[in-house]
Amino acid sequence: MASILVIDDETVLAKQIRSVLSDAGHEVRVEGTVRGGRDSMELLGADLVLLDVRLPDGSGLDLLDVLQEIDAGVPIVLMTAYGSVPDVVHALRGGASDYLQKPLDLNELVLTVERIVQHEREARELRYHRSREHSDNAQVVGQHPDLLRIFEQIDRLREAGLSPAQRPPILLTGETGTGKGRIARAIHDRLGSGPFLEVNCTAMPEPLIEAELFGHERGTFTDAKASRTGLFEAAAGGTIFLDEIGHAGTQLQAKLLKVIEDKRVRRLGANTDVEIDVHVMAASNRDLDEAARNGDFREDLLYRLRVLAFEIPSLRERAADIEALIEHFLGELGRLYRRSLKVSPEAVRELRHYPWPGNVRELRNVLERAVLLSSDDELTARDFSRILQPTDGAGSRAGLVLPEQGVQLAELERDLIRQALERVDGNRQRAAALLGMTRHTLRYRLEKFGIE
Repeated sequence: MASILVIDDETVLAKQIRSVLSDAGHEVRVEGTVRGGRDSMELLGADLVLLDVRLPDGSGLDLLDVLQEIDAGVPIVLMTAYGSVPDVVHALRGGASDYLQKPLDLNELVLTVERIVQHEREARELRYHRSREHSDNAQVVGQHPDLLRIFEQIDRLREAGLSPAQRPPILLTGETGTGKGRIARAIHDRLGSGPFLEVNCTAMPEPLIEAELFGHERGTFTDAKASRTGLFEAAAGGTIFLDEIGHAGTQLQAKLLKVIEDKRVRRLGANTDVEIDVHVMAASNRDLDEAARNGDFREDLLYRLRVLAFEIPSLRERAADIEALIEHFLGELGRLYRRSLKVSPEAVRELRHYPWPGNVRELRNVLERAVLLSSDDELTARDFSRILQPTDGAGSRAGLVLPEQGVQLAELERDLIRQALERVDGNRQRAAALLGMTRHTLRYRLEKFGIE
């Protein structure tokens, strides 16, 4: 639905326009004068203006300039029975989106409005997606060797000077919350400019994701009243980031494989392909090797995505980076809440020793919660202990107690690994998360203890 302002002094025609556009689902206001149209635009705004050229108190051509001063982005369609070529040329050069000749064909009017509204909606979505690469801070904080090696390899790739379509796909894996999306943006920034468009493969049903990625032609499905550009086309000259790709359906996987291999995309309902110049990055917190063995993920797609693959370390493995991350997030939160924030040395030590099952995302959320719960600008260990230290029924810290007779640590470790695997039906990624280790560390332990 769009908000449409009709400026026309022909009462009968204005009522007809209001009726047909209201039936099409739009919100319509009618004004009959230059002054009324100007005041309505200043007060309420509009998504689209239908403007008569001749009005009782002035010219619609002059009002065109005024309306654009109020809102430079609003599309304006002129309606005139007195149109001449010079007037039309002047209006189009002045920023009008289109014009309609009176007497109006109301069917043509509705189609014109739908086309312009759909175009503006797509333009807003594209501006939003493209703005995220500037509004979101893509800085990667920390000096962990695995992170540094990622960007060393990306710098070598950048030196090759390849176009987006020529660059190899990049696959980022790791636990939830390790910052795969932020690292993908940082990689994109290192490789060059252009849009960075992100789609979560679990955020909507598969048919809607396909329409979002590949676009569609008019009439492809019930609500497809106009053709639409997909994100692969919109990302031309830049990057498309497929988050949570491990959960994509098999039909979508097949189409993604073809797009990656052919560098071409076909809109839903179309008969021809469109060549694309896009770099593909993907991320998954799912064990894709295991998914491929189980038949849930295509092996050929996995091989194609894994030309460059990086495992993002968990925050438990990045203890040395925690202090820098705290400082970085406190800077963000301080600007957000307009406070000068710091964390006491005791609190920093406590945060360094916490296991962080939710990784970097959990760290930021914990810091924000502490900021909101505390009235002081210095956050103490006590502020965080209330958030991080769950207690048992007796009120003491829950945890394992070492028996007086001691334990066989290797046997205990072997038994805990088996229990973890049984609890998650053998899923190594989830078992590793339960045990507070990476999938690679778990694999090493499985080989060490001979656990199948």
